[in-house]
Amino acid sequence: MTLYLQTNCHQFLLRKVLYLLPVLLLGGGCPLFGQVNADAVFVPISKYIYEGDAEKLSAWFYDTVELSVENEDAVMSRNQAYRMMGAFFERHRPESFQIYHSASKSSVKCVVGKMVAGGENYNVSIFASNRGDGYMIQKLQIQKE
Repeated sequence: MTLYLQTNCHQFLLRKVLYLLPVLLLGGGCPLFGQVNADAVFVPISKYIYEGDAEKLSAWFYDTVELSVENEDAVMSRNQAYRMMGAFFERHRPESFQIYHSASKSSVKCVVGKMVAGGENYNVSIFASNRGDGYMIQKLQIQKE
């Protein structure tokens, strides 16, 4: 009886380990297995980046936003950031965007993703914070790999 229970217990644990092994080894965020379950706030933001829609994306910017696109870094108004993102999307039309890591702490959430645009690969980091009226983008970084 004891041997039977131990064998069933080992089989159960083995099945669980085999099920969880890819998640544990890959940190739960491997693009091969699809998009990470990022916070709901990043669903429309990701969509607008993928679509290259600077106007809809800029609606998620705070009145001032820290923007780092390729080699240009600045704190700017929402309108300036809209123009900068519009120019970037015109030069580099997005082909794909996928979040592969997300994190949150108190009132700040962030995601890291990969974007292919204009045949180039980019690392994208988005930081959103809640200042009482919902989460908005406070910082967006797009850097060529």
